[in-house]
Amino acid sequence: MGEDKPLVSVVIPTYNRANLLPRALDSVLNQTYENLEVIVVDDGSKDDTEEVMKEYDDPRVKYIRFEENKGANVARNTGIKSAESNFIALQDSDDKWLPKKLEKQMDLYLEDPDTPKLVYCKVRGTFANGSTVTVPENWVNPKEGYLHDQLLRSNFVSTVGMLTEKKCLEKVGYFDEELPRKQDWDLALRLSKHFEFKFIDEVLVHAYHEDQHIQSDVDALLEAYELIFEKQIENFLESPSILASHYFRIASGYIHKKELDKATEYQKKAFDVDRYSIWNILKFFASFFGVSFYKNFRGLYRRITLFP
Repeated sequence: MGEDKPLVSVVIPTYNRANLLPRALDSVLNQTYENLEVIVVDDGSKDDTEEVMKEYDDPRVKYIRFEENKGANVARNTGIKSAESNFIALQDSDDKWLPKKLEKQMDLYLEDPDTPKLVYCKVRGTFANGSTVTVPENWVNPKEGYLHDQLLRSNFVSTVGMLTEKKCLEKVGYFDEELPRKQDWDLALRLSKHFEFKFIDEVLVHAYHEDQHIQSDVDALLEAYELIFEKQIENFLESPSILASHYFRIASGYIHKKELDKATEYQKKAFDVDRYSIWNILKFFASFFGVSFYKNFRGLYRRITLFP
């Protein structure tokens, strides 16, 4: 694998992860697909990240440092725009690629090199308590093709599993720098309006999720949902039952925060867009029991109906 293959630019945003960054960076540099550059964008780290990067005397590694923290999406967009290649892959600074990840994705992409697309793979997430989840889950079907309708239900394309062309990202406007979470879902939704998705049914990335404070996590999640629905409401209104399901999930978050007026607002929105579904009546009651219960209810619902 050498210079006869197209160059791929791999973008890694990082913030205060000097102890984890080498695992992520090494997993990219040790890919069997060798014609790559790695752009590490340091988002104003206050730890030893800059010193760690000085240890990498590899011409394939490019280091960009912000003096102040600007957010992961700004860092990703900065890396993408500075990339020398039209092919873009994304890695997070606490995750690990398996050695053939890039090779398998590029082999699939180059089967039809003239068709812009997104190639993604399975990602296995491991949480601090030892539990794991593999994305996409079994309910996602189909996993290839023009997947906009599927992605309206829920996201199943992880940032670290994506490979696409810079011109595709330019067309849809890169990552939304205002989103505190769910930036992968927002980007996948916009890409899916224009491009076909191809899938590798194999875990090629291990993602590691650190503990987060539940309150700040819920706050960021709710803000992200509200921003995504605000800018993509016309797409969601094409599938009222899906939109209602998301509104009930937001309501459960506000119930968790004991903000009952906001919870009632979103429960009302759900019934306004899809008032006759028996499942929505059940979701209405499930939403009162908070985020965890509602999440488990939705999991059962998916297994039964294959819907969100």
